[in-house]
Amino acid sequence: MHPAILIVSALTAGAALARKLLSGEVASRKNKAIEAAAQEARIRIRREAHKFLKTSFRHFAIVTGVKAAILATLWIVWRAHGLSDKAISISVGTALVVFLIRDAWVVSPTARYVISSMLRNGWHPLRALRETVAALVFEQVLAEAQSQPQPRSHKLLISLAGHDRETLHKEVAEAVADIARQTSWNDLKPYIFGAVAKTVSIMAIYGIMVAVLVSRLP
Repeated sequence: MHPAILIVSALTAGAALARKLLSGEVASRKNKAIEAAAQEARIRIRREAHKFLKTSFRHFAIVTGVKAAILATLWIVWRAHGLSDKAISISVGTALVVFLIRDAWVVSPTARYVISSMLRNGWHPLRALRETVAALVFEQVLAEAQSQPQPRSHKLLISLAGHDRETLHKEVAEAVADIARQTSWNDLKPYIFGAVAKTVSIMAIYGIMVAVLVSRLP
């Protein structure tokens, strides 16, 4: 029902009944808003996770490929007698140390964030994931709700029903965040497992290459 018509109908029914009627309409609209926002949040979570993990894996694969190319080039130069036995050992050792330092530097911000999240959640990975997703969803839903313009009729409907607009926005955001908390693992699991499997495969290939190369050095 249109808010203006609903307000007029409620006011002609008496104060107590009017507030009850309007409050029921607000609750109904809030539930619909929660359902719609939760569905949108889950779609967005899956989309952003897929995008982030895909980009991260591509970057990881490129960096690993560059490392492998550098080591292979050093080995080829050595086999072509462009480097002495001592020089190739020093070159490969230096390259591996530089790779480790670079990886530690790049991973350190993410590692610090993950560790702090784990500490806050008692070293439970799934709980840390759920709480992180829930916090992000709450902030996003609340910001979007507050930024949307509200017609005067909607503001009047909320006021006459005895509700506060800001409180309703927080209730919707909290409800959507709770849904995201409960569904985040199932939504993200396929993407996480897929990314882990591909990453482990690349790491295994790179590790075998390094082991073979080092074993053949003088």
